[in-house]
Parts: sequence; C-alpha cells; structure tokens
Amino acid sequence: MLTSEHIIFATCLCLVFGGVSFRFKAVDFSGFLAGIFVGIPIIIFGGFEFFFILAFFFVTASVATKFRYEEKRRKGVAEKNKGARSYLNVLGNGIVSAIFAVLYYVGPTYFNLNSQIFLLGFLGSIATAAADTAGGEIGRLSTYKPRLITNFKVVETGSDGGVTILGEIAELFVAFIIGLAAYFAGLGDMSMVIITMIAGFIGSNIDSYVGATLETWYKSFGNNHTNITATVAGGVFGALLYFIQI
Repeated sequence: MLTSEHIIFATCLCLVFGGVSFRFKAVDFSGFLAGIFVGIPIIIFGGFEFFFILAFFFVTASVATKFRYEEKRRKGVAEKNKGARSYLNVLGNGIVSAIFAVLYYVGPTYFNLNSQIFLLGFLGSIATAAADTAGGEIGRLSTYKPRLITNFKVVETGSDGGVTILGEIAELFVAFIIGLAAYFAGLGDMSMVIITMIAGFIGSNIDSYVGATLETWYKSFGNNHTNITATVAGGVFGALLYFIQI
C-alpha cells in the first residue's frame, strides 16, 4: 500500500541522487528535473531495488560518456555539453523503465499477470539504454571505422546506425552487468541475468537499426524517439523471454 512516507522518501532520494549527478555535470538542470520525474515512480512502484538498477545504469552511462572524452572530442564525436545529459536524453532512456515499474506494481492486480514479467520488461529496457550508451561511447574509440548495421558498408565514426565489434562487445558486457546488478540486488536468479543480457543486446541493436532507417529517413524522428523505440523493444523482449521460459 502506497503512503505519503513512500512518496516523500522517493522524492528525497531522487533529489539527492539528482543533485549529485548535477554537481558532477552528468546531467544539466533539465536532466536533473527529468531524472526526478523518472525516478520517483520507479522507487514508489518498484522499490529501492529498482532504483538501484536505475542508478547503476546512470553511473555506467556517465562513466562510458566521460571515458576518454577528450579523445572523442578531438574526433568530433563526443557528446555535447561535456557529456551532461539533458531532459530529452533522460526521458528517452528512462521513461519506458518507469512505465514498466508501474506495471510491475499494478500488473498482478489489474492484468492478472506475474509481476516478474514486468520486472524483466524493466530490466530489458534499462539494459537496452545502458548497452546502447556504452556501445556508442566505447565504439567511437575503435581504431576501425564502423559499418552500417543495415548493409555493413563502412561509414564515418558517429554515424547513425554505425556499429563496431568493440561497441558490440561493450553492449553485451554492459547488458550482462545490468543483469548481474539485479541479481545481487535480490531480484531474481541467474536465468534473469541471461534474459536481461539478451534483451539489452537485442534492444541496443534495434536502436542502431532504427537510427540507420527511421532516424535517417525522417527529420521529425530524432534520437530520443529512437531511444524510446529501442527501450520499448528491449523491455518487450525481456518480458517475452521470461514468458517463454516459464
């Protein structure tokens, strides 16, 4: 049962974490506000364990973004604003996971579905966002030019839909790490880790595919639309893989 204490605790925790993120320039002020908007429902409906996974993702994404930032800046492929994420990026990567957190809480009552299905949806969406960020940031450091995911033609570093072997390895590894973090948070067994890894890896590659197609074809379809599409896909794959397993 939700209480005012839950809401106050969630708000305070998000303010503290968001404040630290803003202090270390991981987000700008708009990203700070968006993080609170995303974080509060995740804590309220998913609990501290869910927020731990969200925070863990955010830390890994920030580390990947800042990693060898000057080298990426010299290449002309570094994130703008010294890597500080805006509200668009925070919402694009986090809004789907917040929805899955709400479904985790209400799903068993209103849809008569196992809450674990929505847990894996949450983890799949988070793993997708984490893997995509790591794959893009680490992949940009590859000594080899990326290849377009749709036809494998060589493209310039930073091109939408461009993938590298280094980036793909980073995606798989980070998706696995997200699953492992959930395991140590007590959210499930090792099968959950594998499902999270697969869902995150698939979702991050869907991100690349959508980037090479819809984002390239239509000016109105931006990177944040791509992020939302990919995190939905990663979440759905996570839920489906769990459903097939049981």
